[in-house]
Amino acid sequence: MTVRLGGRAFVLDPRAAYGTVRGEIESMSRALQAWLCLLLVLMALGAVGAIFTIAPGTEVFGTTPSFEWGILISAYVLFAITTSGLCLGASLGTVFGIELFRPLEKRHAILAVLTLTTAFGIIALDLHYPVRMVFGAVFNPSLASPMWWMGAFYAGYLVFLIVEVWSMFTGHDRIHQWACTAAAGMAIIAPTTLGAVFGVLFARSYWFGPFTPVTMLVTAQLAGSALLGIVFFLVVRFQRTGFERGRRLAIPAIRILLAVGLVASTVLLGRQLVDGLTTADEAFYDATMVLISGPYAVPFWIRVIAGLAVPLVLIALPVTRTTLGTGVAACLAFGGVVMDRLLFVNVGQVVPGSTVGGVVSDPYVPYTPSLVEISIVIGAFALVAFVYTLVERYADLREADAHLGFHLPEFIASVRARITAGRTVGDADGAHEGNVGIGS
Repeated sequence: MTVRLGGRAFVLDPRAAYGTVRGEIESMSRALQAWLCLLLVLMALGAVGAIFTIAPGTEVFGTTPSFEWGILISAYVLFAITTSGLCLGASLGTVFGIELFRPLEKRHAILAVLTLTTAFGIIALDLHYPVRMVFGAVFNPSLASPMWWMGAFYAGYLVFLIVEVWSMFTGHDRIHQWACTAAAGMAIIAPTTLGAVFGVLFARSYWFGPFTPVTMLVTAQLAGSALLGIVFFLVVRFQRTGFERGRRLAIPAIRILLAVGLVASTVLLGRQLVDGLTTADEAFYDATMVLISGPYAVPFWIRVIAGLAVPLVLIALPVTRTTLGTGVAACLAFGGVVMDRLLFVNVGQVVPGSTVGGVVSDPYVPYTPSLVEISIVIGAFALVAFVYTLVERYADLREADAHLGFHLPEFIASVRARITAGRTVGDADGAHEGNVGIGS
C-alpha cells in the first residue's frame, strides 16, 4: 500500500518503509538532522516526566496547598491562548479575505491544532486523572462555572480547527469557509472565558476583576502573532513554500499584528500597575510590589524591556523594519509572553491570602518547580517544534483560494462607491436646482 504526503509516495510495507525513512533522513541536511535529534531528546525528557506523573500515590510537583497552580498551569494557559492568537490574526485573511493576511492561512491552522492539543496534554498531566474530569464535565455539568465553559469552548474549538485543517487539505471549500468562521469566533470566546476562570476568584485580588479576560484576549493576540512572526522569519530565511509572498505580505502583516498586540499589552499593563499601586486592597498592592521591587522584579522588568519595549522599537524604526528585525521582535515578544504568563499565575498566589495554608511568618508563599514539571514543559515546546518541522518539510503549504462570502475589501469598496455615487447625484441635483433658480 502506498500513501502520498507532500507530493511524495511512501510505501507502508515495514521493510520498504524503513528504507524510505532511512533515505529521508540521509537526504536531510546535517543542521536539520541535529535539530530533529535535539527535539527528540527533549521530547524523551518530557515523556519521562509525564510517566512520573501517572503513577498513583506519588507527588512529583513543586506545588503546595498554599501554591496550588504551578508552571504546568502557566504552560497550559500559554499554549491555549496562543492557539486563539494564531486564529485572530489569520482570520483577517481566511474569513474576511484581506490579501495581506492570506499567507498566514495554512500555517496558522496547523500551529493552532498543535498548540491546543499540547495544552490539553499538559492540563491532563496536571490533573493526574483526567478521565474523571471528562466524565464529570459530561455527565454532571456545572453551567455556572467559568471553568466548565472554558473546557467546553476549547473542546469545541479543537473540533472546528480539525475540520478546518481537514477541509483545507482535501478541497472542501464550503466546509472550510464555515470552519474558519467558527474557529475565529471561538478564538475570541475561549481565551475570554479562560480569563474569567481567574477573574472571578475574589480571594485572589491580583486576578480578580473584569480586565483579566480582556488582558487574556490581548495577550493571546500577541502570542499568536509572535509565533507566526518566528515561523515566517524561518520560512523566508530557508526559502520554504510561499516564501516570496511571505516576505512581501506576511512579514508586513505580522508587523501590524505585533504592533497592535504590543501597544495594547503595554496599555493594559500600565493600567494594572496604576490600579495596583493606588488600590486600598492590601493583597493587590502587595502583589503589585512583588512585581515592581519584590522577588519577581527581575523577570518582570526583563519582560517589560525585552518583551515589550525592544520589540516595539524594532518594528517602529525604519532601519529595523525588515524580515530579520521582525523575526527578532517576534522572538522577544513571544519570550515576553512566556514570562508574562508565568508571572501572572505565580504572582496571583505568592501573597498569602489567609492563614489556612499555614503561611503566617513568611511574607511570600514559596514555590520552586520540580524537575518533572520543567521536563514536561520543555517536552511540550519540543513536541510542537518537532511536529511542525515535519509538517513544514512534507505537507503542501501552498495557499488555499477559499474565504467566506463576506469579502471585506470588496464590501469597503462597494460602500465607498455608493457614497461617491450618492454625492455625485446630490451635486447634480444641487446644480439642477441652481439652474432652475437662475432661469426663473
